[in-house]
This record gives sequence, structure tokens and C-alpha cells, in this order.
Amino acid sequence: MPGLELRRESKGRDELVCRKCDARFPEGRATQDGWHYSCPECGEAEGIGQGLRRVRPAEQ
Repeated sequence: MPGLELRRESKGRDELVCRKCDARFPEGRATQDGWHYSCPECGEAEGIGQGLRRVRPAEQ
């Protein structure tokens, strides 16, 4: 849509934590295409909100 602006509230890259192995990594390491996510460490956890969770700035 023309004129639509998307803004991110947080600056920098988001970090994710694996719910299976507790690995912590930047979001970019968990995806190849920007749509499908999996843990780059164990490969077992998939999907943000299911196997992976975002780390809030207060948790860093």
C-alpha cells in the first residue's frame, strides 16, 4: 500500500530463545526466508511463539 509506514518500537535486531535447548541468538540466524523459523543450534524448535520466543529488552 502506498504511504504505509511500518515502524519498529525497538532498535536493533530482535533476539530469540529456543524453548527446547535454551540457546539465544539473533533472529536472522533462525530464518532463511524471513517467514519460517527454526533453532540454528538444535534444529528441533520451530516457529516464533511455539518453539522459539522473542527476548524482551528487559530480559537482556
